Amino acid sequence: MFQPGEGWQQEEISKNWKSDGPKNPLIPGQSFTFRVAVLQRCFEIYVNDQLYGSFEFVKFPKQINYVRAYGDFEKITQFHHRMLFPLVFPRTLMCPDRIAFQSDVPRRYETGTVVAMECIAKGPPSTEFSICFQCNDSGRTVLRFQVNFDRTTVSRSYQREDNSFASDDEETEGEFPFVRGKLFKIAFGLGDRAFLIAVNGQYFTYYNFPVRPFSISTLKCFTNDVGDFAVRSLEYHSDSPLLSRVEKLSII
Repeated sequence: MFQPGEGWQQEEISKNWKSDGPKNPLIPGQSFTFRVAVLQRCFEIYVNDQLYGSFEFVKFPKQINYVRAYGDFEKITQFHHRMLFPLVFPRTLMCPDRIAFQSDVPRRYETGTVVAMECIAKGPPSTEFSICFQCNDSGRTVLRFQVNFDRTTVSRSYQREDNSFASDDEETEGEFPFVRGKLFKIAFGLGDRAFLIAVNGQYFTYYNFPVRPFSISTLKCFTNDVGDFAVRSLEYHSDSPLLSRVEKLSII
């Protein structure tokens, strides 16, 4: 356990940790799932859907605001917040496409919510990636923010009822602030009528909501066959005022 001002307390680990499983169930180079359930008296930890062990609280945490991953991770491709009851698998997470990263929260984004992401895109000049926000009810994309390095364009569009993305719906105005292989931070703010978007501390554009009403709790990031896209950090914020926070939260 980590205590502020004291560092890591190894004796707490040996006393509070309980496990009947293998000491290390992970295999280098293979992907795995890691789940943590916050219960009344402990964290229950699952690796690849198997109970690995439990860690009893020294005292119940008042509020958990951050999750940090340390060590030699190649890439984290999913980060989901779940409620144990009811146990649901959102429709928006079912997708056969090439997903680089996805995340959902157990309640919809309210007006004033800001999602900030620190990301990096690598690959040849033909690399593309997109960040999509999807409607919980229909599964359709309310905003697709697509970056094309070959054309140096950033397009914004939405998914129609027939699930198509038509070119006449796209917006492409604006600068091109992205560089292959260079870390960037982007923030999406949910306003009353539009998404507000900022990149690296600068206001980038807005995108009017294509339909109303809708409910969003899921984002997905896609890349084409030649590109590599990774999310280094993901933050959710919900205070105000919105525009100043969108710019501030996108500062890298």
